[in-house]
Amino acid sequence: MVAATGAFDPLPCEQLERLLKENWQGARMVEDFHYRLVTETERQWLQWDTTAGFQGQLYLVMAELQEPDGRRVGRVLGLAPETALSGLIVSASNIALCLQAMMFTVALQAELDEAEQLVVAMQQDAFTDPLTGILNRAGWVNQLAHIDEQASASDEDAAIVMLDLDFLKVVNDSHGHAAGDELLRLTAQTISSVLRNGDSVGRLGGDEFGVVVQHATPIAAEKLLERLQQALAAVDIKISIGMALKSETGSLKNAMHQADQRMYTEKRKKSLPVRTRATDNAPMMMASSNAA
Repeated sequence: MVAATGAFDPLPCEQLERLLKENWQGARMVEDFHYRLVTETERQWLQWDTTAGFQGQLYLVMAELQEPDGRRVGRVLGLAPETALSGLIVSASNIALCLQAMMFTVALQAELDEAEQLVVAMQQDAFTDPLTGILNRAGWVNQLAHIDEQASASDEDAAIVMLDLDFLKVVNDSHGHAAGDELLRLTAQTISSVLRNGDSVGRLGGDEFGVVVQHATPIAAEKLLERLQQALAAVDIKISIGMALKSETGSLKNAMHQADQRMYTEKRKKSLPVRTRATDNAPMMMASSNAA
């Protein structure tokens, strides 16, 4: 149900609904329009005399909106002084056609809006890692290209941080994949918690994460690296990290490769923890407690 703006604006929904639905049985008709006098109670609701300065008889005019197959899809409500009724009678057919066109336009726009929302939702699903809720590799690469374009246009620097969980396979083998999944989710949440607005994190592989940092400077990048290390250490996540600036390598793609190399250099320094019969190593104990 639809009502024109103006005198209908201050009406509560229940009063507007009564105007649209009640007291039309004895109404007169012209073409597809019903019209009847406004009652004294309705005049008080509408406050027509005070808002429009109108004195005299006032009519409510209502038109049924129908699909081409005759299915009713709504009503349009309007107000008209008695002097305007002659124009309605003469132009009723044209007015009805205009209302139908407006109805179809509004319906089409609603369908287009719904389709656009569906496309956005599908795109979000295509770019989101279902386990952690952060960007997947495709989404992260897309964001990387976007930030690289922005940085190139403004000559601002950007940074790449690559992170790889240590001993995830050991956690999966010792405590099950549910514990490994919980460790991945905790890692994604912890990384996200220290990023600035505009920075992006993605899960690039099984146990590999990437961060792309906008508007970076060497000092800001180092501080971010420190925050990441401290936040991950605070929840006892064992991880290898490498970072590189675009200004070091000439492009974000090269910075990603450089950060990846530095991350693997750090990872190679770490030896696999030794399992004991009674207990497991520290990262596995951590994963077990998180899963619980």
